[in-house]
Amino acid sequence: MSESLIRFDKKVAIVTGAGRGLGREHALFLASRGAKVVVNDVSSEHAQATANDILHAGGIAIANTNSVADPAAAQDIVQSALNEFGALHIVLNNAGRGGPTGTIEQTTDHQVATIISTHLVGSYNMSRAAWFHFRQQQFGRILLTSSSAAVGSLGMPAYSMAKAGLIGLARSLALEGAPVGIKINVLMPIGYTRSAALNPNEDTRKWMEDNFAPQMCSPAAAWLVHDDVPCSGQIFTTGAGRTALISTTGVPGWSGGPDATIEGLRDHWPDVVNSHGAIPMTYSRDDLKFYTGPATWRD
Repeated sequence: MSESLIRFDKKVAIVTGAGRGLGREHALFLASRGAKVVVNDVSSEHAQATANDILHAGGIAIANTNSVADPAAAQDIVQSALNEFGALHIVLNNAGRGGPTGTIEQTTDHQVATIISTHLVGSYNMSRAAWFHFRQQQFGRILLTSSSAAVGSLGMPAYSMAKAGLIGLARSLALEGAPVGIKINVLMPIGYTRSAALNPNEDTRKWMEDNFAPQMCSPAAAWLVHDDVPCSGQIFTTGAGRTALISTTGVPGWSGGPDATIEGLRDHWPDVVNSHGAIPMTYSRDDLKFYTGPATWRD
């Protein structure tokens, strides 16, 4: 195993939601490894505090307080990097407001709008704002911050919906970016942050507080935006020193052919859910590999 340090010298990174929590730790880490960082956060106090800490440690950073929820403001965030540092290579999307909201009946329209506009649409806005520049230079790295709540979680339906949407965004953009040197991945960090502190389960909160310091997620976040990251369109979880692939799979299922009936589906349900012969599914076309006979898919 190589002992050489992984560096980000001559790289310019935007980290959104970098005033506190995970985003702050990501910004500090990237700066400590040589990156010039645009510290974005809607709180001017916290954005400037993170930027100041980077400067005091000998790094290079500026604070930016635009909201990722506004497409025009997202463009301004990208432009601030270009104006200040003359380049942009990395967009680490971490900004998001809102988490647990209760049941679907308890969740308000305002909460839904806030969560979707920051976690999901904000990441879309930032990715789109940087895309032209990345495509022109034939290089770019984007990280989307999802959550294990994307696969389902009690008491946070809007949050889970937003975080699941990021997976589809990343995998679609990975296809668009492949021919032009843009890689985009998804991270599901487990860190004890303000959002985690809202978890309604006291035992879970205490476990996370004791074991999941947010800075322990930053090495994985940084690796996924490095020049040498070997993958695109993938999902990873990280926390407490562990990093692992999250896989989505498809199975052969059951086919009754053109004459398939609801009764046939009922009777063959064990075949529908049988995991034997499962394959990783990264893109929508992967499912077509299971079609045989007259419906055989040909690439």
